[in-house]
Amino acid sequence: MLDRLLSASPAYEIKREANGFVLIGRSGHLDAFSNLVREAADAAGDDFVVFTTPDGAHGYSQMFVMPMDPEPR
Repeated sequence: MLDRLLSASPAYEIKREANGFVLIGRSGHLDAFSNLVREAADAAGDDFVVFTTPDGAHGYSQMFVMPMDPEPR
């Protein structure tokens, strides 16, 4: 799922931040982006965590994706 989130998409723009990535939903694609945000939130866990920003209605405008560091072996 993480690879999918960090791949280019017409539904969102990706901006690199210090500890992760901000995905910003694009106008005209907010329904598709909101569905992806819900799917990512359900899949989050060992590989990554997400912090979502609601759009004030029933969808999402942004999502911060933070990849988790692998545990030392």
